[in-house]
Amino acid sequence: MNLQPFVEGVRKTKLIYYEDSYLRKFKAKVFKFYREKKHDSYIALDRTAFHPKSGGQPSDKGYIWGEGFKLRVKKCILYHNVVVHYGKIIEGDSCPEDVTGEIDWDWRYLLMRRHTAGHLFDYCLSIVCGKPVETLDSWLGDPCYVGYKGAAPSENELKEAERLENEFIEEGRPVSIEYVSFKELLKISPEAPNIFRLPKLRRYRIVRIEGFQPIPCGGTHLKNIKEIGRFKVIKATQIDDSFKVYYDVF
Repeated sequence: MNLQPFVEGVRKTKLIYYEDSYLRKFKAKVFKFYREKKHDSYIALDRTAFHPKSGGQPSDKGYIWGEGFKLRVKKCILYHNVVVHYGKIIEGDSCPEDVTGEIDWDWRYLLMRRHTAGHLFDYCLSIVCGKPVETLDSWLGDPCYVGYKGAAPSENELKEAERLENEFIEEGRPVSIEYVSFKELLKISPEAPNIFRLPKLRRYRIVRIEGFQPIPCGGTHLKNIKEIGRFKVIKATQIDDSFKVYYDVF
């Protein structure tokens, strides 16, 4: 479906997952509802805890329901500052104005654990390699990986980075979210990946693991790295002048 006509005239969605990554259920007003086929439908809300697919983080899943209505949310898309919730109607025909949304917490929490683990691995790999690593991309779905520029580390270096990560996890460190100007970002995180390719914003959201350089990030994260659990490097693959490290949390 072409989302342009759907979002026309729809106000910007308030992204409440920015405020609380642990929020599972929320109340909202329906700005727009469109039923494409018998059950396929699109909903825009005034506020949402559903994180859309972006920045290597897959979309949240879950449910939106109201009086006589229930939608299974299969994916969310951020389009022109509007989060569009797409899914299948499993109860009712029309969507009421007042609804409740609930994310699939098991899926979200897995993504949070993988996401924070990926940030921590950047630091651990930098320590082991003796220089900052340059991230290129990442994916928190299956299979989960972080992509880096350059030659892949040796098997021993990957094992040492994995050992170091699990040592930090066992120790535990708080994770915090801050908002800073670009000038402040350059001061506190001059080696942040792709810092000069960031879009021009008034304020930047950064994620800080205590003791490490913060990174600009719009994703959902844990409150403490101890929640990651056990971290495991699966494999590393070289692709031309870059490499990917596949990993997971257990």
